[in-house]
Amino acid sequence: MSKFIKSSLLAVATALSMGAHAAPTASYDFYSNGGGWVDSLTNSLNFTANGIGLTITPVSTNSDAKVAYRWDGIGLSAGFLEPNELNSSLLHTPGDALLLSFNQAVSLNSVAFSLWEGNSLGALDKATITTGGQTYALSASLNDGGFFVDTFGLTGVIPAGQFFVIQAQGDLSSFRLAGLNVTAAVPEASTTAMFVLGLAGVAAVVRRRKV
Repeated sequence: MSKFIKSSLLAVATALSMGAHAAPTASYDFYSNGGGWVDSLTNSLNFTANGIGLTITPVSTNSDAKVAYRWDGIGLSAGFLEPNELNSSLLHTPGDALLLSFNQAVSLNSVAFSLWEGNSLGALDKATITTGGQTYALSASLNDGGFFVDTFGLTGVIPAGQFFVIQAQGDLSSFRLAGLNVTAAVPEASTTAMFVLGLAGVAAVVRRRKV
């Protein structure tokens, strides 16, 4: 067996073995976990969990917008008591949102919000998540109905991506980002193997032409 064939088979075996290892999962807890009693305002927040890095930045038509972090989660401050906005909360202010930027493509397993009123008071709070140019509404059926923190299960609901925008919808929305759970997006072993085999085929053709 030639060295070329051996190296190709080894590459395929390595690609297939990737499927045997579970992709890393990371949890980020912003509720009662690091924030103080008073909002800390900054241009960005950085977190790392299980090797997956996350940066949270504000998205706003107001150039003075800041990310706001306190004990009950992360919000956005675009000025003190602007029209239709309570300070340092995610609200239905046009153009205001939080951008989640990961250091690699991930799948969102769940997202949690504090101060969420979506059940007993007639779904006052509403939110969307945008990634890859597509926007997904968080329906009540995804909500676990938590008391202090409401968690939305998103496995298989939103496609994997590296950038996600969370925005409030509805005139009465007012809540904070309390947590996230994500899993690194790893290509399927079969897809990787086919890619390697394709490269091997191209290399074989090139070798034949050189002979």
